[in-house]
Amino acid sequence: QRLPGKIFLVDAKFKPTPGAALTELGKTDASVENVVAEINKRNKEVGDMLRAMETGDKDAVALWDKTKKWSLDEFKKIYAWLDCRFDHDFFESEVSESSREMVIEEHKKGTLIKDNGAICADLNKYKLGFMILLKSNGAGLYATKDLKLAQIKFEQFKVDKSVYVVDASQALHFQQVFKILELMGYEQAKKCVHLPYGMVVLPSGKMSSRKGTVIFFSQLQSMLNEHLHKEYLAKYEGTWTTEEIEFAKRQLAVGTIKYGMLNHDVAKDVVFEMSKWSAKTGTTGIYNMYAYTRTVGICNKVAEGKTKVKPGKVNVGLLGAQSEREMLMHISNFWPQVHDCVSRNNPSGLCTYVWTLSKLFNVWYENTSVVGSENPDELATRLAFASAVGSTIKKCLELLGITPLQKM
Repeated sequence: QRLPGKIFLVDAKFKPTPGAALTELGKTDASVENVVAEINKRNKEVGDMLRAMETGDKDAVALWDKTKKWSLDEFKKIYAWLDCRFDHDFFESEVSESSREMVIEEHKKGTLIKDNGAICADLNKYKLGFMILLKSNGAGLYATKDLKLAQIKFEQFKVDKSVYVVDASQALHFQQVFKILELMGYEQAKKCVHLPYGMVVLPSGKMSSRKGTVIFFSQLQSMLNEHLHKEYLAKYEGTWTTEEIEFAKRQLAVGTIKYGMLNHDVAKDVVFEMSKWSAKTGTTGIYNMYAYTRTVGICNKVAEGKTKVKPGKVNVGLLGAQSEREMLMHISNFWPQVHDCVSRNNPSGLCTYVWTLSKLFNVWYENTSVVGSENPDELATRLAFASAVGSTIKKCLELLGITPLQKM
């Protein structure tokens, strides 16, 4: 489904003539003679509006509050659907005035300098250039608020490490902010980390609103639900309850998105292909979730007595096959793998780890009958083994923010 490539506004007060050409939103009307002057005029209007908001202008703040709520309400819906939560929400608007006061105070201390009426940080000796923190008209910038928010995190929340997840184009910005925090005397600044990420693109390239290739979340959600229902859940209609199908659909969708997003080096672009991300095989969230449900199925069948013998004693010595030894070695490397991902601020390694374990288990599952074991100790050992594999897969998925299903 394609969206309109261009957006137009029609306001009755302009008394539009039927059939007349409309000016695209954001485009300059042909009647404007001096384009440069018009751009400067608009830039000044933007600056004036920002300054009005920062100084608490009643009308500006009221309009901003209204539009902000629209965005926040939608964000919260998306986060809730994705099972994402935040312990505390920080708002730049809450520190507009206090951030300005902090910059002025740091200037008085000599940490910052004045240049043409603006307060700035000269970081040239650190090879980080020059950063404006307070414009000559008194308005703050993103960096101004970043400094104050960091101060709040350090002093109020006592954070030891602060990770800023912002796109790669802001690398210099955060290098400058962290250096200024260090110059302000905050030791924690050395533990501030900018975690850059690439863009989400399509196989055809970048998404473009002009070309109508931008995928909105509501579209993505709808497409995923339809695809997953058809591919995985339609066959359970009449067997599962509607609630069970809807729950499974949501978890499969979330697993598809999260695994697909995290299964890449964080700094590289992510190519979104729904058919690949939601495939039954390959490096997908669904593949790993399915492997986990197989381990649950084994445990359930044994618990229900669907075996030839009753479980005896676990004897690890019975796990002599090469595939079993390989999986045991892989499981033993779980914590080193987690620590490596944490130290590198990159969860992609865990995606590869769990996929490898799922792949090894699926091969073992196809060639080994647990419930068909004729030796009680062999049954008990294979059951414990499958359970251990399942627990490891489950923990990996949970660390990736994915809720594994008990059946698929």
